[in-house]
Amino acid sequence: MVVTLRTLDLVAVPDMSQVNVDVAVGATAALVVRPRAATAVARVVAGLAAPVAGRILVGGRDVTDLPPLRRRIGYVPAGGALLPHLTVGRNISYGQRRRRWVRDVAEGWAAVLVDRLELAPTLGLRPHLLSEAQRFRVALARAMACLPEVLVIDLPSPVDGVRLPDLLDRTSPPDAPGVTVLLCSADEEVLAGVTHRVPVVDPAPPTPARPVARP
Repeated sequence: MVVTLRTLDLVAVPDMSQVNVDVAVGATAALVVRPRAATAVARVVAGLAAPVAGRILVGGRDVTDLPPLRRRIGYVPAGGALLPHLTVGRNISYGQRRRRWVRDVAEGWAAVLVDRLELAPTLGLRPHLLSEAQRFRVALARAMACLPEVLVIDLPSPVDGVRLPDLLDRTSPPDAPGVTVLLCSADEEVLAGVTHRVPVVDPAPPTPARPVARP
């Protein structure tokens, strides 16, 4: 088995259990974890936060200490996190502008994604005018426009009108074995069809203090 993403004893936040997962080329693996911790893991793998411990390997490269732009990891945050002041078209191309090497090897790929994800009618719109499903597809297109080796998706709950397996098939580059995906969620509807699941134990949220009754 050729592994694209591997985490070794990865701890995203204090008291969380270690995450050891291998994701083969073109495969999807799910970290079954509650929303707060799912976001923490996703951000650490994408390079937006430092881990407490452990290593992250992409295609055999240790990327643990590399900045996001050098990891070859695409990231779809919970809610999409689109830039509200930019149109859909500029949101999608935003990542490509920050990764100059992509423009030479992926010219036209963003246009293909727009067509496959049926986003052409929305290119001139701002994110607040989109449906939740459209915002998710825009975030997916933005992440995949840079031709990442790994795609990390933080999806705490289902999005009406989104069938994730279908969208992932549409975003697979030509002549590629498919997108290598790490899905972070604990929702059974989101996880439907994903057989490779890794449960992650995260620290329980603190119990709110009860008010003290005064005489």
